[in-house]
Amino acid sequence: MSARAFLMTAIVIALGFDAASAACREDLVATAQNLQRTRNEVESLAGKPPAVQCAAYRQHIAALGQVRSVFARCDTGAAKAKNAGQVTTTIATFTKQMRAACKS
Repeated sequence: MSARAFLMTAIVIALGFDAASAACREDLVATAQNLQRTRNEVESLAGKPPAVQCAAYRQHIAALGQVRSVFARCDTGAAKAKNAGQVTTTIATFTKQMRAACKS
C-alpha cells in the first residue's frame, strides 16, 4: 500500500468518527502525515550512501508500525482486516528493501 493510499484510508476512517473519537482522528492525521514525510525521505535518498538510506528506512518502518497501531485501535470499519494486512505487507516490503540497502 502506498503512502498516498494510507493517507486516503486514514482520512476515510477519521471521517467516520464522532466527537468521542477525536483522539483517533487526530492520531490518524498525525500518523498519516508522519508516514508521508518518512516515505518522501526514503524516496529522496535513493542512490545515497547505505548508512543514510538505512536511517531513512528505519524511520519509515517505525512510522508504518505507528500506522498499524493506530489502525488496530481506531479502524472499526468493515475493511479493518484488509487494512491491517496491507500495513503488514508494506512493513515486510520495506524491511526487505532496508536489509538489501543496509548490507555492510
